[in-house]
Amino acid sequence: MQGEHSASKMDSPLTDAQIQKINEIAKLPPEKQQAELNSFLKTLNAEQIEFLKSQQGNGGKGGSCPFCNIAQGKIPSKVIFEDNEIMAVLDINPATKGHAIVFPKEHFETTSQMPDKMAGKIFTLANKISKKAIDAVKAEGTNIIASNGVIAGQSLGHAMIHVIPRFKDDGLSFLWQGKRGDDKELEKLQKDMKGITLDEDVVKPQQPIEIDDEDFDDMIP
Repeated sequence: MQGEHSASKMDSPLTDAQIQKINEIAKLPPEKQQAELNSFLKTLNAEQIEFLKSQQGNGGKGGSCPFCNIAQGKIPSKVIFEDNEIMAVLDINPATKGHAIVFPKEHFETTSQMPDKMAGKIFTLANKISKKAIDAVKAEGTNIIASNGVIAGQSLGHAMIHVIPRFKDDGLSFLWQGKRGDDKELEKLQKDMKGITLDEDVVKPQQPIEIDDEDFDDMIP
């Protein structure tokens, strides 16, 4: 397993700094992206602009999606797990030390769009990373978070799971104030939301996913 991907100059005329800038722009809110992108494009030469155009409209796998570019090795990343379907990398802007992101190599906008078997695999890996992070960074707990849709806090259009180690007084809060639900409304929702089935491949025991201890060296100062 590679510990780090590197941008290939054979594949891209963009510099590492330019690729990093594209990654940063992609993380901006939609209302800010266009202005930043216009300014950035003015700094590129004709070859670089043509390369970016060729990457657009490629099933979401072009320059507009940083996680597709990570999967293709076009953006450097600290990889802690990788196989032919999914990856886990350390977040370059971590909420806390050891913050990792798990995502499919194939482009899906939300976790709900993924096949059940792949979703099960990704959540299994997230649990494995959670256990490993507790040992690697001496975390006191973890949050495993999937945000689907902008209104739910999803900032990039690629399905992913965040594994965030938690520490006392780390300043993060994912709490909400619940309100007592109306019994009749709950009964209606219960009827409307029943009928979910799981694929046989999901409910049967899966092969264990192994993560080597050295993969977490970057988490430890």
